Parts: sequence; structure tokens; C-alpha cells
Amino acid sequence: MVVKDASVVETAMMIQFWQRGYYQTTVDDLLTVSQLSRTQFYRQYHSKRVALRRSLERYQITLDEQLDQLIQRERARQTSLPALIAACLRLPFQSERWPAGCLMVNLMAEIGSQDASLMAQLQTIYADLQTRLVGLLSPQAKTLPTTVAEAAASLMQVRSGIQLLAKQDPSGAQLKQQSQTSVDLIMGAV
Repeated sequence: MVVKDASVVETAMMIQFWQRGYYQTTVDDLLTVSQLSRTQFYRQYHSKRVALRRSLERYQITLDEQLDQLIQRERARQTSLPALIAACLRLPFQSERWPAGCLMVNLMAEIGSQDASLMAQLQTIYADLQTRLVGLLSPQAKTLPTTVAEAAASLMQVRSGIQLLAKQDPSGAQLKQQSQTSVDLIMGAV
């Protein structure tokens, strides 16, 4: 029996859930994309729900890594804070590796209040991302037209909208303009 790298398997399943949604994804779909046997799948994941939870953990790790790389790269380029934040809001759209939109936003809309523990996991990812925005905004607190917390909450709403818009396959330039205009308005940069 070949042991597959868990991160590769979970990334493949994450993309499947991202593209098809939780309810439209079957265990057979997960077996196909993960290249696991049915026995291996149930031994490692026990159920589709557990596979989703592990995929969400992989999503959070991946999103954090991508954000770290983006922030480091843009700070090295001395990108303005509003432009940096706009770029953060577009993630993961900027990557050709991932499907359009956002797994977190998709699942929040799909699952709603039907599964409290999955919703709690999604809300944790959302709150962690919002906390990252608070960290970016805090040095500029005195120049913001509102509190850092309110600005970060507004930016998260913009991010959700940008990610939904991304699923309609607009141009990168259109998403960039939309995100930048929204960030500028929230941060009082206009």
C-alpha cells in the first residue's frame, strides 16, 4: 500500500470541495481526486465531513502562507498600505493554482447554520483573516475615518464580495480596481 502525503491528499480534496461544494461532492469524488482507496479514505478520514474539516485546516494553512508571502513581497516593494490590503482581499484569486472565489465564503453560504461545528471552523478562519487585517491597519489607526475594528470588518465584507465576483470570471484588472476603490473608501484614502 502506497502512503500518500496528507497535505497533497487534503489539498486535492480541498479543491474538490471548493469547485463543487460540500453537498455536491461525493465520497467517490474524494476517492478520485485523492487517489485513495475506499479503505484508506475511511481509515484516515472516517467520513466526508471529517475530510472537509481537514481540507479546511489545509485551506487555512495555505491562505496564511500565501498572505505571509504576499505581505512580505509587497512590503519589500514598499507598496502603499491600501494597495497591500487590496491585494490581500483578492487572495486567493491572484493564484492560478486555485479555483475562482473563496472556499470559506462558498461554504459559509452553502452550509449556513446546518452544521454548527463546521460553521464554527469557518468563522475561526474568517476571524483569523480579520485579525490579520487589524494587524495591518493598527499602525494607521489615527488616520482612519473609523476604528480599526470597524475598518477590518468592512474590509472583510468587501473581501467576501470580491470573492463572489471572482467566481463570475471578471478580468484581474476589474477585480483589482473594485478592491482598490473599496479599500480607499474604507481607509479614507480618497
